[in-house]
Amino acid sequence: MQRDYVDNYCERTDGSFWSEPLNAVSNVSFLIASIAAWLLIRRTARAAGKPAVELYVLPVLIFVIFFGSSAFHTTATRWGLALDSGSIGVFMLYFIVLWARLYWDLPWSRAWIAAPIFLAWTTLISVLPIRMPGTYLSAVLGLLVLAGLLFWSRHADRKTHWRWYATTALVFAVSLTSRTLDEPLCAEIPIGTHYIWHTLNGVVLYLVTHAAIVRWRQLQEVATREPLESR
Repeated sequence: MQRDYVDNYCERTDGSFWSEPLNAVSNVSFLIASIAAWLLIRRTARAAGKPAVELYVLPVLIFVIFFGSSAFHTTATRWGLALDSGSIGVFMLYFIVLWARLYWDLPWSRAWIAAPIFLAWTTLISVLPIRMPGTYLSAVLGLLVLAGLLFWSRHADRKTHWRWYATTALVFAVSLTSRTLDEPLCAEIPIGTHYIWHTLNGVVLYLVTHAAIVRWRQLQEVATREPLESR
C-alpha cells in the first residue's frame, strides 16, 4: 500500500503534522541564522554608508529555507519536499555567484557563469559511488575548493578568508554525516539524527553569510581609501 505522505526520515512514524517534532523544531536554527545575518548586514551597511542589497538576499533566502524545511517536516508533502530542497539549491547557486563577484571582482553579467559551473560540478560529484547526496557533497567539497583558491591567492586581502570556508566545510561535513546516518542508525536511535543536520546547517549558512559580509565590508573600505590616496 502506497503511503499518502513522504517518509524520508527516521523520526516520522505516520503522516500527522507533529510526527517529526525534533526535525520540525530544529529548523529554528535557520530562523536564528537569518535574523542574525540580517542584523549584521544592516549594521555593516550603515557603518559603510552604502546599501548592501546583494547581501540582504542571503538572509532572505535563509528564511525561505526555514519556511521550506519547516513545511516539509510538518506536512510531509511532495510540495513541501520541493520547497525544502529547492530553497537550499537556490541559496547555493546565488552564493557561488555572489562569491565570484566579491572575490573575483566580476560584474553580475559575468559572475552568473559560476552558477552553471557549480551545477556541472554537482553533476560530476553525483555520479561518484558514494552513499551521500551529490548536491550536498558537492557543496562540502566546493567549500574546500573555495578555501584552497583563497589560501593560494596572490592577493593578501583575500588570502586570510580561506579560514572561513575551511571551517564551514568542516561543520558542513559533520552535518552531512548526521543526515546520512539518520536511516542506518534508526533502529539504535529512534529519534534519528536529521535534527543535527538542521542545527548545524543554520551555523553553516550563517558562517558563509558572515564571510560574505566581511569581504563586502573590506571592499567598501578599499573603495573609500583609494580616492583619498589619489588626491
